[in-house]
Amino acid sequence: MQNTLDYYKNNAKSLAKRYESADVSNIQNLLLEVFPKKSYLLEIGCGSGRDANFMIKNKYKVLGIDASTEMINEAKTIHQLLKNSLQVTVIPNELNFKNKFDGVYSIATLMHLKKDDIDTTIEKIYDSLKVQGVFLFSVSIQRDDINSNFKDSNGRHFTTINQNTWLSICNEKGFKTIKAMTTSDGLNRDGIVWLTCVMEK
Repeated sequence: MQNTLDYYKNNAKSLAKRYESADVSNIQNLLLEVFPKKSYLLEIGCGSGRDANFMIKNKYKVLGIDASTEMINEAKTIHQLLKNSLQVTVIPNELNFKNKFDGVYSIATLMHLKKDDIDTTIEKIYDSLKVQGVFLFSVSIQRDDINSNFKDSNGRHFTTINQNTWLSICNEKGFKTIKAMTTSDGLNRDGIVWLTCVMEK
């Protein structure tokens, strides 16, 4: 995990620019579809602030968290709306909130965790939601840019488990599957397949 964090620390500015340019209209439309207006949402792995800013503009209350201080700072610089809506939080250890959320979403983040930490994070997400709260996440489940140690050329870790395993993890923690779909890459990279799931507590 440390190598992954170091990469985001050292490349925050260029990564934020790339994330802002990605075509994420499909996922953003899905966010609007699954979360009722004015919901209080937690975004795990807010990165450049792209999606948190989008949701706040659409009348949602959002707390965006990211393990990278540098990415949080970039997000606040790019999106003035987010100055009081972001905080540095490392998952799963710091994923402890007293208030319950109407919904939680996480785009392109959870696959950076190792399998045991994924299990713990999903359990904590379940606990952080109100009854019938919705959890939406998107992860890469197939990549041709990682080695046998699950690292890419930048040293970032990627856990590539299949759709059935992701669903099983969530179901075992108590979630009910509402929707699951696979899509191509928003940055047009060949060899990368994404899984997007909607779960309900």
